[in-house]
Amino acid sequence: MQSVLKSSLFKNSIYRKRYSKDFLTDELIENRIDVNTEDVRGTIKEIQLDGIFIINKHINAAKGYSFEISNNFSMFVLHFEIAGNYCYTPNDRKQPLLRIRDFQYNMFYLPQTNGLLEYQGTPRRTLEIIFTLGLIKKLAGENYGSVLEKIDTAAKKGKPFVFWKQPQSITWELGRTLEEIILCPFEGHLKKTYLQSKVTTLLLDMLVEMHGERTHCPNIDLPRADLDSLRTVEHYIKANLNTSLSISQLTGVAGFNASKLKRDFKRVYGTTIFKYITRLRMETASQLIGNNGFTIAEAAHEVGYSNPQHFTNAFKRTLGYLPSVLKKT
Repeated sequence: MQSVLKSSLFKNSIYRKRYSKDFLTDELIENRIDVNTEDVRGTIKEIQLDGIFIINKHINAAKGYSFEISNNFSMFVLHFEIAGNYCYTPNDRKQPLLRIRDFQYNMFYLPQTNGLLEYQGTPRRTLEIIFTLGLIKKLAGENYGSVLEKIDTAAKKGKPFVFWKQPQSITWELGRTLEEIILCPFEGHLKKTYLQSKVTTLLLDMLVEMHGERTHCPNIDLPRADLDSLRTVEHYIKANLNTSLSISQLTGVAGFNASKLKRDFKRVYGTTIFKYITRLRMETASQLIGNNGFTIAEAAHEVGYSNPQHFTNAFKRTLGYLPSVLKKT
């Protein structure tokens, strides 16, 4: 099993990756790629578990970037676009096979990969979980087709298949699970055990959900203009995490009153405005500490906390562990 990526982001413009069959391994295999070009900066982290390959990207690229990709094996991909925009266009198609916007996810099957990956948005944060039919058989048994019909159909047809016609929204609860995977504070065997359990549980939940035709979010019946206003509020929050944010301030951004803003925001994002803001602040701080080498006090200041102890308490309450853990990894 081999992947080949071509991009100016890599040394000699090419990156080759070989994998064990069905990603099987008894060890935790980790790799980090630091990207530092004139227009693109960030990190790409790879983790191989037993039967599962994880790619986590945190990239800043104001002009976007792209990869030419080719794989010589079939795979399933569960793609979470936490921030940014993702597009994959096979070489034999004029139109993209799929697009995924920020705070959305989808799952797709590729009998082989040969095409163009395009990314927009800065900063861009994404998590991909890649696996093969071998993992499906291990989790659901050899007769998996009787309960996972879509998986069975995709594999038998041998053609690219997207499992949800429209990308699904990343809810507050799902977002927290993704952050627990990305920011795993453990090392060695404990890290492997923790991630294997977390990712396997997440995959099983997604497979059951897909088979039952359920989605994480109910259909939200709001006018397009209201949804666009909420999106504007979301982007405003992300751009101003280091300032004091109030409901009155955000109602001015949205263009409607406080009660409607709070009600509709919770319907769309699955949590209250202030819980949403706190989560974003803690996730941003965790990236600054874990990836950018910020001190806890520096990260606290960057996300709007003048008192490091208040920040530490909020961090522990939101993510479940102390920020000091990130300084040890």
